[in-house]
Amino acid sequence: MKNKSVSLDDILAKELKSDEFRMAFDEHRFYLQIAHLIGDLRSRAGLSQVELAKRAGVSQPMVARMEKGDHSRTPTFDTIFKVLRALGYTMSINVQKEKKRRAA
Repeated sequence: MKNKSVSLDDILAKELKSDEFRMAFDEHRFYLQIAHLIGDLRSRAGLSQVELAKRAGVSQPMVARMEKGDHSRTPTFDTIFKVLRALGYTMSINVQKEKKRRAA
C-alpha cells in the first residue's frame, strides 16, 4: 500500500477552517511577530537583554520571554510600549475588519 503524502499547507488550510484553531493560530502569530520585532530592534541597537531591561524598567526575563514569543505569560501593552520606547520607537495599533472566510 502506498502512503498518501499531505503537505503542511494542506493540513494548515484544513485546520484554519476551525474558528477555535484559527483564533489560537492568530494569537500565537501575533506574539511571534512581537518577539521578532523586539529581538531585531534590540540587536540593531547593539543592546543586551539586560541593558534593554534596565532602560525599559522591566526585568531581563521579561525581555527574554518577549523575544521568545512566550504567550503563556503574555506581556501587557504597557510593557511592550516601555520596551519599544527604550529602543527609540513608539507603538500604534491598527485595527481592521477581518476578511470573511469562504465556507468549504
